[in-house]
Amino acid sequence: MVSPRRAAASLTICTIVALFALLPGVAGAQPGLQFGAHTAGDPYSGNIDATKRLEGAIGRHVDIVHWYQNWGAGAYGSAVQPSWIAAVTTTGRTPLLTWEPWAPGGSAQPNYRLQRIVQGSFDAYITSWANALRSIGTTIYLRPMHEMNGDWYPWGGTVNGNSPALYVKAWRRMVDIFRKRGANNVRWVWSPNNFDVPASNRLESYYPGSSYVDVMAADLYNWGSAKPQWGGWQSFSQIFSGVYRRLSALGPQPIWIGEVGCAPNGGDKAAWIRDMFAQARSMSRLKAIVWFNVDKELDWRAAPTAAIAAAFAPGAVSGLLRGLDAASGDGTATERAPAGSSSDPAEAASSQPTLRLTVGRHARAGRYASVRWKATQAGSVRRWHVYLNGKRVRAIASNKPPVLRRLVPRAGRNRWTIEGRDARGHKVVAASRGFFVRR
Repeated sequence: MVSPRRAAASLTICTIVALFALLPGVAGAQPGLQFGAHTAGDPYSGNIDATKRLEGAIGRHVDIVHWYQNWGAGAYGSAVQPSWIAAVTTTGRTPLLTWEPWAPGGSAQPNYRLQRIVQGSFDAYITSWANALRSIGTTIYLRPMHEMNGDWYPWGGTVNGNSPALYVKAWRRMVDIFRKRGANNVRWVWSPNNFDVPASNRLESYYPGSSYVDVMAADLYNWGSAKPQWGGWQSFSQIFSGVYRRLSALGPQPIWIGEVGCAPNGGDKAAWIRDMFAQARSMSRLKAIVWFNVDKELDWRAAPTAAIAAAFAPGAVSGLLRGLDAASGDGTATERAPAGSSSDPAEAASSQPTLRLTVGRHARAGRYASVRWKATQAGSVRRWHVYLNGKRVRAIASNKPPVLRRLVPRAGRNRWTIEGRDARGHKVVAASRGFFVRR
């Protein structure tokens, strides 16, 4: 959902810090970078088939699946859809949901003025989301009212009778409602645009405060020669380094790129992508990159050609990094390969968190199934969240035995997912494993 003035973006990417981790079944964890994507169709049909095809095309695991829902989409589209979330979480991935108070079609929408949120006109609707997400139990990253420092959405602070102060009040009201309803599994992602429109509309004036934001993010695009009025062809550093410094100064939270894309015209898109990964390794606060994998205002897709798709593969970056390291004299960086990669396992960084699951055999419907797990290099984990078929069934303190037995009512394919989370609730490591239950 890109605005007509700025454009949306998403596709998380990369694992690059001195050693990068991304393993099949082991979601790339801190301190490495997560990779995610918004891909047309997912998960609106109750599956992530397009995301899996993307993985095959680019040779990289997608940790985060991103999608959009707006408040004016009707009874079905504006409501929480558990099957969409389950399509993401049952494969061990992280859901990122952009939540938009508007009916798509411009910034002048009096029904969605921020004042109406502040005065409680949408409390019942917000409460319905809090209740529904709480009942699901799975950790969900919710990104409301993004790109607020622009003028293309009805929640922008310079349009529709709004102001930055009203934005802060509206944001805090939503968070407070969720907290009162006990929806503590929701993580709040605050995501301004990478540049202010107009320049006086500073993103800092919209910051709700560290106690109301779990993740800080930014949306950024290289518009290329097709849109010279929006900067033309720019490097990754040109469009991100400035907002990265500004976000870092606001608070201690992890930083994500909520949306990113590169135009196909005006330069070498594949080289741009490789440079993005290389630059990311110097940004220790950057924990996730989400690519906007859609042909919309421009062709933002990650795999329109084989050459561009290949730029996302871990090997495409490692060669460039070796060259950078040789020049800087700081050693050789290595990456851990995604599912299906043929990279040598010896390249995997032993200092990165890993998680192995052991599932009990011969489970029968209506009886107990068991899962055990063993983690390495995961000292920051404080609680283990255990999911069965996408629904959280237990949270276990890290000092307790890493084992759980649970009654399994249904025959057929089932899946355990274990997530280790730190003291702030951020995912450190995760893994999934399927098992078969007989009748």
